[in-house]
Amino acid sequence: MFIIRMTIAALGCTICCGLGVPAAAESVRLSHEGRGLDGELKLAAAKTVKDGLIILVHGTLAHNRMEIMQAQQALLAERGVSSLAISLSLGISDRKGMYDCAQPHRHSNAQAVGEIAAWVEWAAQAGAGKIGLMGHSRGGAQVGLYAASAAPPASVQKIVLAAPTTFDRRRAATDFQTRFKTEFAPVIASADAWVAQGRGDEMMAVPGFMYCPNASVAAATFADYHATDGRNDAPSLLGRIPRSVLVVVAGGDEIVADLPARLQALPAAGLRRIVTVDGADHFFKDLYGEDLADAVAAYWQQ
Repeated sequence: MFIIRMTIAALGCTICCGLGVPAAAESVRLSHEGRGLDGELKLAAAKTVKDGLIILVHGTLAHNRMEIMQAQQALLAERGVSSLAISLSLGISDRKGMYDCAQPHRHSNAQAVGEIAAWVEWAAQAGAGKIGLMGHSRGGAQVGLYAASAAPPASVQKIVLAAPTTFDRRRAATDFQTRFKTEFAPVIASADAWVAQGRGDEMMAVPGFMYCPNASVAAATFADYHATDGRNDAPSLLGRIPRSVLVVVAGGDEIVADLPARLQALPAAGLRRIVTVDGADHFFKDLYGEDLADAVAAYWQQ
């Protein structure tokens, strides 16, 4: 159960856009499981929510007003595509900006999937007959997890994974050692053991978690983001998604460098399309953002 709240200004976008005037992004808020969730709605000129929109999901510990989210909203609007950029709560009501590493980590992939589902329901209740989902980086893997496990409604017709994350625990162990100067194996063993003992909600003091050094993190959270069942690995999820999926690869990506090889190794699937933006970094900066928006808009309009 959630409560929809939309600003009067956002509702007024329908009038502005009906006159062909590009609309500024407007704030949208809903309440979900006791947390306030925030979004930014940007309607393309002469469009309303009923014409459809794409829900944008950010990457690791990020937010809906980061550079790539704002850029894609503007570029998609220029191409006649409306969008709603959301901030995942990461367990914090009305969260703004990047996640504060001083905050304890009590969030999960399941929580992200639930919040994506809540925004899909918001869009449906607002009258959107056609809904798309576009996730970047970890947000791409989480959009994939939602599409693979949550039985999306028929209105969710387009799914885009932009430079989605991959996961391999051996690589995670190496990265952990490099970043935090500590062996990974004892930390994940403790987290997994605590979860098995029913102590998943208890906090662990760890050398680091994600980008955060000396973090306080629930055992279940640490275990969840290092799980080996495919939930953190976009290529593993693709075969389980019963909808059309566009994967956009950043050709110069140094963060998800193994994505092209992982995708090439997958069996062919009629519902999956892959586009590579040659030279683009992980965040599709500068003119590469135009290429990403072109690929998404063309896919949306098919």
